[in-house]
Amino acid sequence: MTPSLVQGSLTGIVKVFGLVPAAGRGERFGGDKLLVKWHDRELLGHVLLKLGGARAAGLIGPTIVVHRPGDDRIRALAGKYRCHAEALRANDGDLATSIRCGIESAKARGSADPQQAVLICLGDQPLIRLDVIKAMIEAWSQGGDMAVRPTYRDAPDQPGHPFLVDRSLWHFAEEMQGDTGFAPLLSRYQIAVRLLSVAGSNPDVDTRADLELLDAEPRAALA
Repeated sequence: MTPSLVQGSLTGIVKVFGLVPAAGRGERFGGDKLLVKWHDRELLGHVLLKLGGARAAGLIGPTIVVHRPGDDRIRALAGKYRCHAEALRANDGDLATSIRCGIESAKARGSADPQQAVLICLGDQPLIRLDVIKAMIEAWSQGGDMAVRPTYRDAPDQPGHPFLVDRSLWHFAEEMQGDTGFAPLLSRYQIAVRLLSVAGSNPDVDTRADLELLDAEPRAALA
């Protein structure tokens, strides 16, 4: 499988990899959060299904799912949705380690072409939307932005995801620690992040109460 192609007016042919960190233990939820069923599908399954739609639409190429060593259930779920499963070398599921692992996998699966990016999607956000993914990739491919993230009008104070990062910024992953991603580092180095205002929201599921609140979201979000 090779990365999909998106025609950008400024940057020519560009390639985008999906990256889903799925190595966390879900301790606030009580464990196995990503495998909990909601609307007859695992939380992670909702995310991978939507990324499958993005691949079918030609927006992204391979999706890489990073999991803990020996986590056969996450690995099997990744395979079910035709994603590439990557196991961490150590049983450390923090976000920084997972992103580094996913980026190394993207480098190995791609080419040396500098016109590449990763779209980092959280596995506990089942309301991720295809229209948001499309808008982010268009902003990156046509506008020359090196990092792009959405801001949701129904949750303006919450950091928006997914987070798209150009290959020229991937090296900052080496400086990540713990459960932080690219945003703090880019802020530290005064690297601008393009913010796209979009409708609705895309809530995390950190607790069982969060899962119950998902049913209050508009049904159209599942489409």
